[in-house]
Amino acid sequence: MKKIGTYLVYVLAFVFIMLAFACGTIAFAELGYSAVLAFTFGYAFALLSMYVIFILHELGHAFCGYLTGYRLVAFGLGNFLLVKKSDRFHLSRTAVIKNVGAQYIGLKEDESDQRIILMLSGGLLVHISLMLLAILFGFLTRSWYFAGTWIFLNLSFFLNNALPVGITDGAKIWELRQHPENTKYAYLVLRHSAQTLLAPQEYDLKDFVQPVPEDAKGSFVGSVSALQGLVFIMEGKLELAKKHLQTLLENTDNSMIKTISQLYLLQVSLLEGDNKKAEEYASIRGVKSFLSLKTADMQVIQAWYQFKVKKDVVQTHKAMKIARQKMNSSRMLRDEKSYYQQWLDELEQAIQEEETQVR
Repeated sequence: MKKIGTYLVYVLAFVFIMLAFACGTIAFAELGYSAVLAFTFGYAFALLSMYVIFILHELGHAFCGYLTGYRLVAFGLGNFLLVKKSDRFHLSRTAVIKNVGAQYIGLKEDESDQRIILMLSGGLLVHISLMLLAILFGFLTRSWYFAGTWIFLNLSFFLNNALPVGITDGAKIWELRQHPENTKYAYLVLRHSAQTLLAPQEYDLKDFVQPVPEDAKGSFVGSVSALQGLVFIMEGKLELAKKHLQTLLENTDNSMIKTISQLYLLQVSLLEGDNKKAEEYASIRGVKSFLSLKTADMQVIQAWYQFKVKKDVVQTHKAMKIARQKMNSSRMLRDEKSYYQQWLDELEQAIQEEETQVR
């Protein structure tokens, strides 16, 4: 029943997006433009509005975060990220997970202050405010099709973000409402995200993990637990990592945490030489999405997969090239970078040895 409800919300959100673009087209048609120009301008107006709303959504998080003691660390749209260091903003490019259009990263100054839900609600509050403003604009100007574009866009984004599924704002708010004890894990996740941008060479991944009860639920708990699994992998404790990640995979009901667990289990399979299991994990759609990210860690895993399982030399070298290019710009902490650099070096050595044997 829950899946049906989720599917219906997604369908409704998609319908609202289509209605927004239709309203944009009709709005310009009413101004006397030809059908082609009305469609072009209407589509452009709706598309531009989407990006403006994405920015306003994240600014909502930033504003509510500021009110509750969060320091702005980064603000991004698409692959572009503004990082605030030493009171100055620096523009950089970053890889983003599919369906993540924008992002805000804040750092809580006083973690004894448990106020986090307001910050998480900032984007949703922006959508509600923009819908009300669009309705007011419609009443004042009678330009209901222009207003309708913003009403339907914000309604769609509100539904998508309020839905308590995956890594949405709604899912995080629901988790902390149901399990307020998870706030400490939420702060740990936020600190990890912030330090990958602010001071990646001053911290190790193990600095951001702590014991998590096996029966604990939620994306924040799952994120910390998944990081613990990766730490086990980097320490060479493959059996412990496998058991830990399989337990996490069985216990979590969060789709993103499931995918991350499967990704790290793929890494374990590659290290153990279990090619059949590796191919099984790599064929999962969510894992494929991660492996397509242009980051050093993902491309090192991709390279090993192509080399050991697919036996595809061309794709192996392609992934290795990207990994080398992204090694210094990927958001990895000190021990992560060292680990994946070493694993990449081992792959280069393995390729050389194989080429020597062939000769």
